[in-house]
Amino acid sequence: MPDPPREGGAPPPGPPAPAPPGEPSKRVVREEPVDDNARPATVGDIRSLRRWLLVTAVWAIAATAIAVIALVVAERARDEEERARTTAELTRVQRELSGRIDELEGRVDELPTSEDVQDLDNRLGEVERRLGRIGDRLEQQGTRIDELETQITDLETQVEQQQTDTTQTETETTP
Repeated sequence: MPDPPREGGAPPPGPPAPAPPGEPSKRVVREEPVDDNARPATVGDIRSLRRWLLVTAVWAIAATAIAVIALVVAERARDEEERARTTAELTRVQRELSGRIDELEGRVDELPTSEDVQDLDNRLGEVERRLGRIGDRLEQQGTRIDELETQITDLETQVEQQQTDTTQTETETTP
């Protein structure tokens, strides 16, 4: 702070003049500028600080609320996307399964019914019985053929015997 003005005008420039002899010297104390950080806080400073702290707290709470709302909205959007993906996947699987079920139903409809199977079983039984009878007849025919072959062999033997006997008789009778 500068020196206070003296009576009678402005202070002389430069350093103060020395005191006349015999008078006590007046010492001029100069105040040096005070650092703002070193001076004590006033009630107004504290009130202002409180006000700004409240404003800052309100802004912080508002920013936090906005961030929470944004997170909730983003999570809902993610959930909706996941639901949409899941719904699409379920729809695709359902269509696939419906197609496969329709195909199986068509194949089952083409299968014979139990009546058809019963009729086929009856027909097969009748064929087996006929084959059994034919087998019996073939056996009988085979036996008859064996008997006929035996008779033919016997007749051939007799014919040969007779021819041999006739040839011998002729040779004996013809001299």
